Amino acid sequence: MMQTSESAARMVDHKELESYVAELFVCAGVPPMQAAGIAEIVVLADLRGMDSHGTRFVPRYLRGLAKGLVNARPRLAFVGGRGATAVLDADNGLGLVSARFGMQRAIELATQHGVGVVAVRNSNHFGTACFYAMQALEARMIGHATTDGPPHTVVWGGREPLVCNDPIAWAFPTASPPAIVIDTALTGVKEKIRLAAERGERIPADWAVDADGLPTTDAQAALAGSLLPIGGHKGSALIVANELLAGGLAGALFSFEISPAIVRGSDHHDRWGCGHYLLALDISAFGNVDGFLRRADELAAAMRSAPRAQGTERIYTPGEREWLTSEQRRVEGIPMGEPALRALDAVASEIGATSRLLD
Repeated sequence: MMQTSESAARMVDHKELESYVAELFVCAGVPPMQAAGIAEIVVLADLRGMDSHGTRFVPRYLRGLAKGLVNARPRLAFVGGRGATAVLDADNGLGLVSARFGMQRAIELATQHGVGVVAVRNSNHFGTACFYAMQALEARMIGHATTDGPPHTVVWGGREPLVCNDPIAWAFPTASPPAIVIDTALTGVKEKIRLAAERGERIPADWAVDADGLPTTDAQAALAGSLLPIGGHKGSALIVANELLAGGLAGALFSFEISPAIVRGSDHHDRWGCGHYLLALDISAFGNVDGFLRRADELAAAMRSAPRAQGTERIYTPGEREWLTSEQRRVEGIPMGEPALRALDAVASEIGATSRLLD
């Protein structure tokens, strides 16, 4: 059910959106179970207010599948590893499929060994990193995920894009909700800059450089330039570490070896060959699980009750704002602008799907 809010956005029921997105992927040749899983991941991003990595990406995924650049029915295969580790070949499928499958294997390995690590190669964009870290929460484990991708970021001191934003995602279970969830790109986010450009908004000066390598607050100039690592040389060093984990361990491509087409505004996902790194830690291997959960709650309580800086009304734990947003949107619906809805319906027409959100 869709309702129009006081703003220009329409409120879309998340279950209706999931069903529609899943139908589109089935129409593009994705098996129904995998299509449902993809829809769950992208809609969760919208539920949590991470719109830049939600259904906005769906048309590009679908066009990549329709063009045959991305494999709609990959044969996922474990091709290496020993003990608590595994290497997964994604067969050029969507990262939303391979990363989810890989994290499930990491959880199984952690059940046996206390820790499980899966490195993925020959994959593609996996959406929001926190989803895979959060998979571990259901098993009362700690989850971690990172990935590489197309080059849109300069290394510290550089002026040409060489690396990706290589996000860091962690999920820690707590005794009472919400879990502590960290999901941060190590740069400003290209999709957020694209949104700012569409809205005519300026961006922070430390997000990007223009085509001449100079810091800019102009979103349009930033789209023609490159992203900056957060924290200067420190963020740049963390990106290098994640490049080696995601790109190096499984024999995936490094960011500078991947086509930059999609970050230059391409309307479809081309073949990346990127890698992911997925880790699960079984808390019971270190001590009492309930004791850890209580301690996590104590830390969360201490953060919330810490003396607040002037102008701060409330201190949130990592991921708490997103959790509150998701709880609200599960009830009220996801606000979606008409351009985003039309983009979904347009790609539905392209691939021969029959239903429409705006009908």
